[in-house]
Amino acid sequence: MSNRPQIHEPGIDEVDRRLRAHVRGKVANRQDAEDIAQESWARITAASKSQKTTIGNMRAYLFRVAHNLIIDHRRKITSSPEVPADDSVIERVKDPAPSPEAVLITREQLQRMDRIMAAMPARPREVFRLSRIEGLSFAEIGRRMGTSRQTVYEHMTRALLALQMAADTDFDK
Repeated sequence: MSNRPQIHEPGIDEVDRRLRAHVRGKVANRQDAEDIAQESWARITAASKSQKTTIGNMRAYLFRVAHNLIIDHRRKITSSPEVPADDSVIERVKDPAPSPEAVLITREQLQRMDRIMAAMPARPREVFRLSRIEGLSFAEIGRRMGTSRQTVYEHMTRALLALQMAADTDFDK
């Protein structure tokens, strides 16, 4: 089934041939040119069915639609150009996912951090968690824990010292 409207002009096939030749002359990729020509026919068909008035010059309207679609196509390809690449180039692109080794190291570091945190006194551990993990300010932590900002600061100092001492020593052994 064709998307072409019934234009009451002789030579509809000639109009289609000229439209496709015109679009192919403006668009480098032949398949894109065919898609634009087809979309032009689809839009003019929809417009002829939906408009309450008739289109005076269907051929001119068809070429204007194609022209606008060509402009849209050019905008699209200039905003995100496609760069051809062979397999050797693709293989050199770094995978953003961490390597299995990096995942294992990170997992081990997190487990070590959990053990260090578990060994801390409760108040410094809670202050560290609220500050560094939840992103609360010392004043917010103080309000939440019912203590002064200075006390929160002292608990954070103890937590950081415990972390530093664990980093300087072989905590796990």
